[in-house]
Amino acid sequence: MGSTKTFMTCLLVLTLAVSLSNLNVLVSGKLQKHGTGAETEKFSYENCYALCTDSYDWWECQNDCAHKGYHTGECASPSPKVPKKCCCQKF
Repeated sequence: MGSTKTFMTCLLVLTLAVSLSNLNVLVSGKLQKHGTGAETEKFSYENCYALCTDSYDWWECQNDCAHKGYHTGECASPSPKVPKKCCCQKF
């Protein structure tokens, strides 16, 4: 019975370690810089149009960029001191 308890404890610790290590894999797909200092994956601020507000947010930005022929759009800012604008991306 003692070896079963030890085995289950090790299995639990291993499962916990694996589940925490996969967390980085899930969030590392597309990191963008929104004034947080995180590295970007070719995020361009060249095609930024409307100022993002509470009434004009991510959904409206996505729709506007799609109508302009871009692949995606996101409210972003190159610096925390600059207000976020809707930036359209081609990738």
